[in-house]
This record gives sequence, structure tokens and C-alpha cells, in this order.
Amino acid sequence: MKVVSQAHIVDGYKLDHISQYVPNTELVYSNMTPRSNRLARVLKDHFDGKMIFFGAQKAILQMKDLWDYTFFSQPKDVVMKQFARRIKNYVGQDYGDKQIEAMGKLHDLGYLPLSIKTLPEGTAVNMGVPTITIKNTLPEFYWLTNYTETYISSSVWHMCNSASLTREYRKTTDRWAKVTGADAFWCEIANHCFAARGHRGHYDAIDSGMGHLLFSVGTDTLAAIDGLEDYYGADSDKEMVGISVNAFEHATATQRIAYYRNLGFTKTPLEAEKESIRDICENLYPTGIVSYVADSEDYFGIINHVAKELKDVILARKEDSNGLCKFVFRPDSSPKTPLEVIVGDSEAECPLERKGTLQALWEIFGGSVNEKGYRVLNPKVGLIYGEAIDIDLQEKIYATMEQQGWCVSNLLLGVGSWGFLDRSSRDSFSQALKGTHSIVDGEDISMQKNPKTAAESKKSLKGLIRVEFENGQYVAYDQQTAEQEQQGELVEVFRDGIFLQEATLSEIRERVKQAL
Repeated sequence: MKVVSQAHIVDGYKLDHISQYVPNTELVYSNMTPRSNRLARVLKDHFDGKMIFFGAQKAILQMKDLWDYTFFSQPKDVVMKQFARRIKNYVGQDYGDKQIEAMGKLHDLGYLPLSIKTLPEGTAVNMGVPTITIKNTLPEFYWLTNYTETYISSSVWHMCNSASLTREYRKTTDRWAKVTGADAFWCEIANHCFAARGHRGHYDAIDSGMGHLLFSVGTDTLAAIDGLEDYYGADSDKEMVGISVNAFEHATATQRIAYYRNLGFTKTPLEAEKESIRDICENLYPTGIVSYVADSEDYFGIINHVAKELKDVILARKEDSNGLCKFVFRPDSSPKTPLEVIVGDSEAECPLERKGTLQALWEIFGGSVNEKGYRVLNPKVGLIYGEAIDIDLQEKIYATMEQQGWCVSNLLLGVGSWGFLDRSSRDSFSQALKGTHSIVDGEDISMQKNPKTAAESKKSLKGLIRVEFENGQYVAYDQQTAEQEQQGELVEVFRDGIFLQEATLSEIRERVKQAL
């Protein structure tokens, strides 16, 4: 595979910023800050306006690895030829000489001369509170500070978004669990990540899936577990990083239906699928948890008729080595919304649709009433639904279940890409990396962005920055002295090509508990 230098992983307009700084600039100091909680407009009453800070460690480690592998470890003449070609063909043959020369000096140095400080990952921060500060450690590389903005910003914002959104799913889950008496472990698995295929590529799915796993261990984004082991010290041999169960998709379910029809099970429209489910319970998965997508042809027929006819077969399944045994029905399509499929649609013409899934399973398999007075299905059957369920719909589903006397633990929700990506972008928290301080010829020169046209959302801090934790929240102070800037909650994690301290998944999960 051809190695392509990452030296130009920047927005193109940055290529001659090296010339735009005042001559004799020695230091550029910048910070990354969430500036406005536009996500609050989406989540409305469910959202306290705070962002979960997550992803900087992965971004910095990955940035270091990219520069080391594609730039510093490669022959200078090769990477410089690549870099010069890209710049000259991009901005013209008359431009870019200063940046090309500086990049050659950086290659000679052999590492990124930067100091990066961050808040503890997993913390909930208010708008206007910096989460990252960055500065150059050698005067001649003043231009490198903001040169990193494109990579860091594009690598961090969506991980913050994912963690922040899953936090809101989890808060809703915890609130209704208390009301209806759901157990604590159910809260850990109630929101299952179904989102991988709906993201903008494999690596985006990993990043988003990692954010999800801060608040939920249920996931089908398997590679997110690798991400947490690679970048956050997780170890699935020693801790529950992410879990799932054996589950069907339509390709496997419909093939089996067709197979049994070919064998002659055609006396009734549902006979072939009935025989398939019988075989699943008796031979394929006679133990443990299995999730069966039941809407290939006639979902309510399966729930109300086939499940009843196979009641003894389903209940005869045994526990696996972990003591688990459950046949989970999964609907995946709805005439209106998932709500009506779960709890019933009083306006439906079909009596089975009016009944809904929970009531149908209760009538067949029974269950119990918990200490809070809410119904809990027989533990050998369950329900999971993962079709376009955002936080508003989650709230509506739980509220309706409570009104009907159901414990919310009867249901797992699959959180797909709709939940993570709907109106989600860098502007969800308007995260930006801005320069606030510099040194020119030994003199401190502080700067500030303060546009009259967006004073409430785009005004930056000024000068050196300190962040303190006061009265249960982070507070930012600007225009600090060099001594004051060394204090507070922002801690140096990277200096001169070396990562100084790494947070682990277990530490971050303990921290996010404070945000619930």
C-alpha cells in the first residue's frame, strides 16, 4: 500500500497562515470550546444543555500515529515532494514556499512540538468552557498549533455528540426504571446500538459506537469494542465493554421460511415460519438468548398465533452457561410508529394491531407484577425494537407503557443512526478551536473573536485560560497569567510527541455516572 503523507490533513485555507501571523511570533495558544447547545432545540425538555466531552485521547493518539507513520518515519525527500506537489497544484506555483520550508524543518525535528491539555474525558461541560488547549513548545513552530485544528475538530465533535445523545437516552431510561421498578442491569442494556451501517463509513461508526458505550453496554457496533481497547485501555477479558446476543436478520429468517415451504409446510400461510421457529428453539438455539426478527411476512400473526402454538417449545428452552434464557421477538416495521406496535393502536382496524405486542405476549406467556405494581413478562420471552427511535419517541413509549401498567424492562430499544445523526453535526455544540493568545518578540499578545453579528454564540475567550470545578460544574477563566494557566482542571496529556497520561474506559464510565 502506498504511504501518503498526512502533512496536508488541514483545511486548504490554512496552508499560508504561517505567513499571516505577525513576524517574530513565538507562540500561538488556542482552545477548543463548545459554544452553543443547539442540540437543546432537538431534545427540548429532556436536555440540560451540557456536552459530554469525549474523544480527545483517541484523536491525539491517532494524530500522533499518523504523523509518525506517514511523515516522520518516511524519507524526507519523498514526503516533501508529495507535500510540495499538493500545495503548488492547489494554490499556484507562486505560493507555499514558506510552509514547505517549515514542513521540512518539522521533518528534521522528528516529532510534533506541541503541548495539549484536556479536561477529564467523560465530564459534562457547560457551553463556553474549553475542553482542550494547545500550544507550540518550540518558537519556530508557532504555525503548528492551529494547523492541527482540522484533524482534532473532525475527530472529536461526533464522539462528543454520540456520548451526549446516549446520555440522554440513558437518563430517560433511568428515570422510567425508577418509576416502574426496572432492575439496574436492564438500564445498562436498554438502549442497544444498531447504528453502524447508517454512519458515514466504518471509522465514523467506530467513533460513534465508542461514545455510546460510555452509557450502555449493549451494542451491535462490534468494532467500537476494539476502539475502546486500542485507545482507552479497555479489556473485554476483564470487564463488560460491550455485549449482544445471537440475532436473526431478514436474510436468514426469510431463507428459512422459503426452505420450509419447499419442504411442503404450506397448509397455512404461517406454517413454514412456525416450523422454522420450532427448529430454532429445539435445535439451533435451544439455550440462551436469541433475537428473532418476526415481521418478514405477518408480524402480528407470529406474535398472536405462532407464539401461542409454540408456547411449550419456547418455554422449554434452557439456560446457557451464564444462566440466560430468552426468546426475543423483534418487529422491524410499523404502519405508524414503533409505539403502536409495542403498546397497541386503538385506531387500527385489525384487532391484533389494537392489542399490541406486550399484551399479546402477556396473554400467551403470562408474567408477574413487581413491587412497584407493574407487569413484567415471563422472563423466557422479550421484545426489542430498533426502528427510528429518537429520544422523544423513547419518552413517549415509556410513558405509554407506564400508563398501561407495564414495567419498562419488558422492552429493549435499538438506537440506530437516526437517533445519532438526525440534526447532529459539529454545530450541535458549535465546537471550535480558536487562538486566544500569542507571544511576539517576547511580548504577550492576547486576541479574541467577538463578532457583533453573533456575540452570543461565537465570542471567544481571551488570553491564557484556566478551568476550575466549582459548585458542581466547570467554570472558565480567561486573561490568566502564565502561573494561573498551569492550575485548574485542564491537565497536560501530550507534549513533544509523547502521550503523558491515558484515561481508561473504566475511569471514564465512573466519571459519566456523575452526569446522569
